[in-house]
Amino acid sequence: MKRRPRDGRGALHPSGRWPAAILLLILAALLSPAAQAQENAPGLRVEVQAGYGGVYHAGEWFPVQVTIANDGPDLRGMLELTFPGQRNEQTFRREIDLPRGSSKRFSIEAFSRLFARNGQVRVIADGAELYAEQIPLIPVDPERFLIGVISSDPVLLTSLSSLQLRGSTGAVVQHMPADALPEHAALLRGLNALFLHDVDTGQLTAAQREALRLWVLLGGQLVVGGGLPGEQAAAGLADLLPVQLTGGVTLGDLRPLEQLAGQELTIPAEAALSNVQPLAGSEPLPQGAPLLYRWRYGVGTVTFSAFDLAAVRSWPGEPALWDAVLEPITLFVPGAPARVNQTSLLQNVLQLPALGLPSATTLMVFLLGYILIVGPLNYLVLRRLGRLELAWISVPLTVILFSGGLYLVGFSLRGGAAQLSQLAVVQAAEGQRSGIVTAYVGLFSPRRATYTIGFPAGALISETRGFDELPGRDAMVVGSDAGVEIPDVLVDVGSVRTLVAEAPVVVPISVQSSISDQGGALQGQIRYDGPAALEHALVVRGVSFQQLGTLAPGASQQVDLSRAPRSFPWGVSLPDAGLFNRRQLLLSLFSGDAARFARITSPNGSIDAEGVYLLGWINEPTLPVQVDGRGQDQSGLTLYVIRLRVA
Repeated sequence: MKRRPRDGRGALHPSGRWPAAILLLILAALLSPAAQAQENAPGLRVEVQAGYGGVYHAGEWFPVQVTIANDGPDLRGMLELTFPGQRNEQTFRREIDLPRGSSKRFSIEAFSRLFARNGQVRVIADGAELYAEQIPLIPVDPERFLIGVISSDPVLLTSLSSLQLRGSTGAVVQHMPADALPEHAALLRGLNALFLHDVDTGQLTAAQREALRLWVLLGGQLVVGGGLPGEQAAAGLADLLPVQLTGGVTLGDLRPLEQLAGQELTIPAEAALSNVQPLAGSEPLPQGAPLLYRWRYGVGTVTFSAFDLAAVRSWPGEPALWDAVLEPITLFVPGAPARVNQTSLLQNVLQLPALGLPSATTLMVFLLGYILIVGPLNYLVLRRLGRLELAWISVPLTVILFSGGLYLVGFSLRGGAAQLSQLAVVQAAEGQRSGIVTAYVGLFSPRRATYTIGFPAGALISETRGFDELPGRDAMVVGSDAGVEIPDVLVDVGSVRTLVAEAPVVVPISVQSSISDQGGALQGQIRYDGPAALEHALVVRGVSFQQLGTLAPGASQQVDLSRAPRSFPWGVSLPDAGLFNRRQLLLSLFSGDAARFARITSPNGSIDAEGVYLLGWINEPTLPVQVDGRGQDQSGLTLYVIRLRVA
């Protein structure tokens, strides 16, 4: 047999089978998980608990709690949360320090504006990825009513998913563990209502109880179950409840619930009822034979049911019962437009001189001077000197001088140092010394530069961009026990970069009122105390308002809304001069949907129609801010929105 000569087209030729097999092996290696991400470090155990049992309200803050056990070497690094595949989402980081053999729990505060269905949690040290995990997330539309349930009964209140509260497109019921309760009121704001059943609230931390209280104060609805497990459910919430538990239970009749639900009771009517003493201001439900007690606490409500919540679980009227108890409360969330739509309050409110242009008169004088010097004056001087041929030197020199002058004018307008401007909105209630602040912080830079901006610990930071800002890298928020930092914030020349901080705050002012509703007309008196005068104060109810002028510390003012104008906020007379345009701020906050997060019908779109509020300004910032590790002077204005009591 004649042997075929070797021509290079044997098994090693590209057209042979071996190269194809090698290519497949290479491709498989590239696509393998080991090639895409480094294997998790040995000795590192991570447990992630995201949102409210994996559920969160789109656009609102939610907690991500991560427990890390380290059996390896000492670890100092970063815990990171991102939303892979989502554009325009922030990166959230938390500094961690885990000695060998330790186990710690960390919390990352996050939000997603684009309905993210998964997130990625990573542990990073010295630039290397030690751990990575994909976590599933379930976003809930902002127009749906989200109900959280903490109970050992996994099916308790699931029938409430059929609720159709006015102003919402439906309801979502989500069970969550007690240890998932965050220690920040803004992290609870993603819940519209929260039911507590057979859980020992005495085991809650002081920070968790304070977060619950402030959440209710700003519009949350808390329901605490009674009956046999009632005492432990109420153990840590005595200052919130509309009743005082006197101890023990007695057998009672549940049939009065038919009045609330409008349905016949089809379950055993006899049930154990908590012995309680209702407090002044509480509302018995139903009237005459109360089985529930509810009262208004700030903007929100607290309800205590004398019966065990599980006692009506199998009753078809359960959804109708709670539909009569829960309310469609309008939530006033000034930071929501920044998070969801990247709308900045500073866009039309900040009137920074450095952002202004020279006046038309200045430009005309400058232009006429330039024309006269380059033209007639230059010619006359050179002719008098008999050196007209020097025009080729004098004209460019004049242009250079005028260009330098123009630069100096621009430099004098912008200044030579970065400037911070803070516009804050503080929400609180009469008689309460704590509230929540939403601060829009604008950093102006006279030159293109990067800065590190620092906020107090516990502040939740988001970023908003104006329509005229150049695209850039999204902010990276790094939290620690010492504070919150946003490193490498790039600000273009003569531009403002805006960050939004939401944080609990001690309210420095106090208000005492004696206002009563006289047949629909509010009348009474307000007394104000604070460190500075409350400027351009006004009382608002729905679209009715009364301007009180400036209230000095210790001053009192009569309130009478019987003949008040009904054109809030458009009819309010406020100055539009100064660093912040107060009239524009009022219109931006309280007209349309600017500050509304839940679509609940309200005449002015932002604060509930039945609530009575005191609004007023103080010319001071609320939150301290650092730039590049140093305290920075700020030009600030704070608007106080105080919910008043009405008899």
